[in-house]
Amino acid sequence: MMKLAILLVVAAIAKQTYGDEPEAIVGGDYAVLGQIKYIASLQTNGGHMCGGSLISDTHVLTAAHCVEGLHSVNDMTVVTGTINWMISGQTHKIKCIRIHPKYNGDPMGAYKYDIAVITLVKPIIINANQAPIPLANMNYATGNYRGTVCGWGLINERWNIPIFRLRCVEMKILETAHCMKEHTYPQTSKGHMCTKAEVDKAFCSGDSGGPLVANGQLCGIVSWSKRCGGDSPDVYTSVYDYRDFIKESQMMC
Repeated sequence: MMKLAILLVVAAIAKQTYGDEPEAIVGGDYAVLGQIKYIASLQTNGGHMCGGSLISDTHVLTAAHCVEGLHSVNDMTVVTGTINWMISGQTHKIKCIRIHPKYNGDPMGAYKYDIAVITLVKPIIINANQAPIPLANMNYATGNYRGTVCGWGLINERWNIPIFRLRCVEMKILETAHCMKEHTYPQTSKGHMCTKAEVDKAFCSGDSGGPLVANGQLCGIVSWSKRCGGDSPDVYTSVYDYRDFIKESQMMC
């Protein structure tokens, strides 16, 4: 079972008034088909559970907490090539999953090493709607960049109602030292990165494992926040800091 407690509220939520269409990523915009080719929906029992990112034609990068509770790789499927996970896309079976060996799912440890690599049974067919994204080749947590986070999520923290259409929002990526100063309990560290808390811009339940992208490169994996849309920075696993683990995992299955 996924750890979606207070510290692991990790996906996109939005405000809704009666009669409005549900919104996911807080303050975001709907994506169009073919715009976010690398996005993946990790599904269990036919429903969206977490996000992920295509990093090759056979590999998906996600958060460890999204897959740690699976009893079998057959308990989850990966859907790609869609902005509406409910009605379209291509479904892929999973061959194996490698969770970082140092991950232990401890919320008081700030969910360090919250990263996993999924290997698909068969390669995806790269086309106009689905294609891998390159990994970050530099550290984007310098305070000089903005990134885009995308995902599907719930309407808000109180109502367990899913969102079907993909949404994205752009946010400022903070310097690592700033992130550590803002999150002292639990303490973030090297291996984490944060985006600045802004009014009506956030992620929340449903987008765990999803991508944070800067300059066309995958730089972060949605990990946790203290509160959806709160005043504390949202926390991601830094892809740049785990490049060796990712490359090693791609060759192990």
